[in-house]
Amino acid sequence: MTDESFPYVFHYGAGEPRIRARLGEPLCVFTEDCFSGKLVAVDGKPREVAPFPRVNPLTGPIAIEGVRDGDTLAIHLVSLKPARDWGVSTVSPNFGALSGTRNNPNLQPEQAETVWIWRVGLDGMLTTTTTNGREISAPLRPFHGSLGVAPPHGEVRLSVVPDSFGGNLDIPDLGAGATLYLRANVDEAMVYIGDGHFAQGDGELAGTAVEGALNTELIFATCGDGEDMLWPRLETDTEIAVIGCARPLEDAVRIAAHGLVHWVSRLCGLEPGDAHQLVSQNCRLRIGNLVNPLYTVAAFIDKKRLPRAISDFEDTHQMLRSASKSSTQ
Repeated sequence: MTDESFPYVFHYGAGEPRIRARLGEPLCVFTEDCFSGKLVAVDGKPREVAPFPRVNPLTGPIAIEGVRDGDTLAIHLVSLKPARDWGVSTVSPNFGALSGTRNNPNLQPEQAETVWIWRVGLDGMLTTTTTNGREISAPLRPFHGSLGVAPPHGEVRLSVVPDSFGGNLDIPDLGAGATLYLRANVDEAMVYIGDGHFAQGDGELAGTAVEGALNTELIFATCGDGEDMLWPRLETDTEIAVIGCARPLEDAVRIAAHGLVHWVSRLCGLEPGDAHQLVSQNCRLRIGNLVNPLYTVAAFIDKKRLPRAISDFEDTHQMLRSASKSSTQ
């Protein structure tokens, strides 16, 4: 699948299914970078080639056969591979956590629009050249900034938005081997994926990561009803997390931490106060972004800190991990 043969969408909840997938069967998709592959040189103009709101093109919607409205959908990321040997990042006027914006104006001079092209090395590093000719680097850590389902209540949301349906979460842990749990809000869920990142620090401070096209293998499962799935949940081999989306930032933290406390309480048979104490002394908070319409925070806890073996979502994460390993052998 290439960008020439596939029409992208720029909204969650929009469009008829373009791909169909079955539960338990691997699916491979190509996703474009947030600039639709059009920003290819340091003298390029980001806002000309990708004018708002035509940023973050999404592959989808992907209809998952057998999923019903209200189900908990598990989306497991089997593998993510750069589709090109380069990625791109930018700084733009009035954008990013360190700039004045429409909602947070100031009287400082605007930052100049600048583009960096990052090269993917065989050593697992990304490198680029600074404006004064020096080389800087970052580890190659591919993940999807955007992954979600159709929003509830028939809403249509821009591709830059994160919320309870997933969306533009920008959580770097959403890479190979991770499972994202979302409540399906319509039959067949309608999954959207895009915004590949080759690297990103916490907060996505400049407003972009190292943006890159990806070839991604996914596998899907359902695991009970999503009645208590108010916000996205994430599982890796070593941690569980709840993702909160809000402004101001402390509200996103509260959502994530509140969700994790109640998840841990149910998982471990603990009173909420005891779960609150356990999470408080063991959690880590990861800021996904400080630039989107809503900020995102993930509250994690190591599975080893839980007082009994985790067995949630019908062991879906481990089942999908095993299935994905079998498919690659």
